[in-house]
Amino acid sequence: MVKTDRSAASASSARSSGGGGSNIQVVVRLRPMNDKEKRHGTLPVITAKTQQRSVTVIKGKGRKQSKSSYSFDNVFTAFSSQEEVFEATVKPVINDVMRGFESTVFAYGQTGTGKVSC
Repeated sequence: MVKTDRSAASASSARSSGGGGSNIQVVVRLRPMNDKEKRHGTLPVITAKTQQRSVTVIKGKGRKQSKSSYSFDNVFTAFSSQEEVFEATVKPVINDVMRGFESTVFAYGQTGTGKVSC
C-alpha cells in the first residue's frame, strides 16, 4: 500500500499540528496456501510476525537452508480477515481523502488473492 500527501511541506505541517498526513507505507499480507499446495503437503517458506512487523523467507533445504527477514510498516498473516486489513490500511487513507489530502493505494499481488476486496 502506498499513501502520500499533497506535498512534503503539507505532510510536515500536518504532523506538527497534530493533523493528518502520513508517509509512504509498505504493508504485506501473506496469502493462505491453495488447495494444490495443501494436497501436495507443501511446507510454507514464508512466515509472518505481526507484532514485530516482519516476514521471514526460508530458501533452500537442509544444510543449504538460509533465512532472510524483512521489516514492513504492517504485516498480516494468511489468517487476517479482509475487514482487518481494510481497517488498518485503507480506511485511514479514505479518512485522509475526506479531509482533503491526495492519497494513493497501490495493491500488488497474484491474481485472485483479494486485492479488489481490499
